[in-house]
Amino acid sequence: MLDAPLSKLLPGLFEIFRPITTPDVPLIVAASILADYEHPIVPVRRGRSQAGVEKEGLKLFRAVGGQQVIRLIVRTRPADYQGLLWRPCSATSIWLGAVEYGESLERLLRVFELTGFGDARVNAPAPPHGLVTLEEVVSLYGEGTLRCNAKVEEVASRAISVDPDAELIDAMTTMCDRRVRRLFLSGRRGEYISDRSILAFLFSPRLLTVAKDSPESWTNGKVSEVPTTTAREVSSGDKVEDVGRLADPDRDVFTLSEGGFLVSRWDLVMKPWKAKKLTLSG
Repeated sequence: MLDAPLSKLLPGLFEIFRPITTPDVPLIVAASILADYEHPIVPVRRGRSQAGVEKEGLKLFRAVGGQQVIRLIVRTRPADYQGLLWRPCSATSIWLGAVEYGESLERLLRVFELTGFGDARVNAPAPPHGLVTLEEVVSLYGEGTLRCNAKVEEVASRAISVDPDAELIDAMTTMCDRRVRRLFLSGRRGEYISDRSILAFLFSPRLLTVAKDSPESWTNGKVSEVPTTTAREVSSGDKVEDVGRLADPDRDVFTLSEGGFLVSRWDLVMKPWKAKKLTLSG
């Protein structure tokens, strides 16, 4: 039911600007790109000796992602932050799946499932290749192309909260331990921080100066210092496709008005797909 090719569903995909990096670029530069352009993934363009690998028959390619950067910081001793920041992308990357532009939406979602990331490279007839994300897939709801009549309460995820006065490094550790990209602030209805906002904070000019002059103090901030976003509330009885139409680049997560649960792009697409409740119109 999801056999339409990406070339038909997303005809303007290769016109979307996507920043890229190269294997020898240090993490400090790649993470700054993630923060400045607010992209969840920056593909690493392969060098001549940077061959891809395969996983269950799927070709994988290097990329730098916000979640991975957070994980690397958490796993690094403060005394070693400088070394981490200048480590090349080839040593700090994740593996991203790839699809052909003529392959189906079904195939793309299987790639997302296999890698665990809502991003994939789309191979063009000749480089540069493209990148497709869950943002583009969710946009198909707004076009009336993607359909799902399930209620959002069926796909919602439990929200994880953190005290605004908590140490930032502790909050980052919680994100890694719970495998979430967002933490909601206790006592502040709908407000949350994300891996993107944390990167924007840590890789701001002021904090990068701290990282240079006093690296052990780089992550000493409080959660309340990180810029927050307020999620839009929806009702648990709303249809998935109706909530999907509300999504935009600046508002990609929703909370249920009944409290305690959130709905992300992954919830809007991957959970209905796994439940076989996702269809294309017509």
